[in-house]
Amino acid sequence: MSGLADLRKGTVGHWIQGGTTTAPTVPEASPIQTSLPTSAYGQTIPVVWGKCRLPAAYIWVPPIVTVTETHMEWWDQITTTTSDMSCRLRFARPLVPDSTWTMRKLYCNGTLIYDASQGYRKKGLKFRFYSGLSTQGQDPTMVAEEGESNVSAHRGYLDIVLTNFDIQGFGAPPVFEAEWIQDAASTHDYDTFQTYSGEIAFGQMIPVWDQGKLFGFDNADVYLYSIYATKQYFSFDLPGDAFTTYSCFRYSRVLDRLVYLASFGGVNNWKPVLIDGSTGTVIETSSASAIASGVIPEQGGCLVDFNTSALVVGFTTSSDQIFSVMLTVDDITPVYQSGTGWEGYSSIQCVTPGAVRGSDADFYFCADGDLVKVTFASQGQLLATSVLASFSDDLRYAIYDDDGDLVVWTDAGTVSRVDGSTGAVEYTKTVPYQIETIGLRDLGAPDLQRLTEELYFTTGGTSYFTDLKTGLTRSITGADASVNAFFYDGVTDTGITKTTLSQPRRIRLVTGTGDSRLLSDFLEDLMVHGAGYDQSEVETINIDDVIDGAVIDITAGARDIARATCEPYSIAIFERSGQVIFKRALTDGSFAVDQSVSSTGDVLDQ
Repeated sequence: MSGLADLRKGTVGHWIQGGTTTAPTVPEASPIQTSLPTSAYGQTIPVVWGKCRLPAAYIWVPPIVTVTETHMEWWDQITTTTSDMSCRLRFARPLVPDSTWTMRKLYCNGTLIYDASQGYRKKGLKFRFYSGLSTQGQDPTMVAEEGESNVSAHRGYLDIVLTNFDIQGFGAPPVFEAEWIQDAASTHDYDTFQTYSGEIAFGQMIPVWDQGKLFGFDNADVYLYSIYATKQYFSFDLPGDAFTTYSCFRYSRVLDRLVYLASFGGVNNWKPVLIDGSTGTVIETSSASAIASGVIPEQGGCLVDFNTSALVVGFTTSSDQIFSVMLTVDDITPVYQSGTGWEGYSSIQCVTPGAVRGSDADFYFCADGDLVKVTFASQGQLLATSVLASFSDDLRYAIYDDDGDLVVWTDAGTVSRVDGSTGAVEYTKTVPYQIETIGLRDLGAPDLQRLTEELYFTTGGTSYFTDLKTGLTRSITGADASVNAFFYDGVTDTGITKTTLSQPRRIRLVTGTGDSRLLSDFLEDLMVHGAGYDQSEVETINIDDVIDGAVIDITAGARDIARATCEPYSIAIFERSGQVIFKRALTDGSFAVDQSVSSTGDVLDQ
């Protein structure tokens, strides 16, 4: 029984009060080697056409930042070390200037970390790829590090810029490879969820991106789905109530609690309701109203998590009031309600959460033409209000970006970036779409998106992606022209919407595999863009072979590359009347049906 005696003395482990504690030994992180690997092609930049997989060469790397952090999880001390590296990687130069390229896959030390064909992206991976267009702008990561006047646009090359990529596990800057595809067609892949009951009312959906789950609400019951499996898992049957209208459906990750605001008539006495996120049990319906009078739009709010509580902040559209509701694991309480016509504004269109600190958080409201910063305490009290920036057009939507700046959209079809500290407008660009007013908007609320580089918007059968750092917009046609509420996750390049029958549906933009291409097209592009011939001076005859792509060293000379390419295919190269002709003779067995080269007038090259 000596073991029990030792327990009573407090000498075994540290469960017994009075036992001696020993500070844990934290191993030092391995130092990061700063020598950079180079491309397998040495100093030669390959020229590419079609489809290819290439290693990268580092051409820009700022100082690598190593940070060690320690925190407690229950009774364990957890120490993590990250070494964040930003860099510009160069892969190749396109043979055809201003051609459109897509990076389909990215590998790091041989491991796949990004696959556009499957919607896969390694956690924490942030990058921008550049196809070298003549209109290409400066990279925002490089500008932030070096200054705008010290960064070129690096046009004419296939590059990617990684931002804060953790290389601690590699011990040194790793070797990257990428698969590039020229003129790859991206298609919309829609997957309707497998369900067994229920329908989602309006836009009452909560995508919990980091957990891969989706909550839906039909104003009576709550449904739980898997985003990854596109299946329904559970249905929570809520008890009947006296309410007729519901809004601000949200989920707290810290508390595992669902919350919504409910009203009998939809214009007054909005009661907060707290629900267990795992069982569907209604924990509390507040006796006090979050808003005594006014219409709270479906997406007219946001939720922010603190350490042991959460805060819902929202607004009304009819009385233009703002409010806050605090929730804990077992309680929900309305805390703040402004007067009508808050701060003299007549139209509030959006609220987006900003910086979250231990005891307070910032929220940004689009109110008339002002972007208004409001700070609430974690308990829900309003602490401060200030106008960050003012515009001549009314604001419709705002996103708080990862560097503390904000991006806002107006009712005039423009997007602007606002410095989060000074309120200075960094750019204003026109976008080919118009974000609707809050009452007609299908675009989900900002706190339900997980954006990395772009805002996703769809209308009229086209998907638009607006770069948050530059304001430039790209588009992909072929989207479903029937638009319902939609949300987007930039980490996995996945969207969530619903069908016309109110069933959830997943959207993925899938990059094509790069179909095989005609050898004749490569030969023509080689002579036109590699040797300087006019298109009319190059002709291909009887060449129907197909290839995936080509990686060449153009310093060898275009005609030498053409000879080496044509020889295995028995293709003759000759000049006739000022034209370079690539021709394979038609044959019938050993009998030549079509003589390639004339005995007079043709100059034989091969």
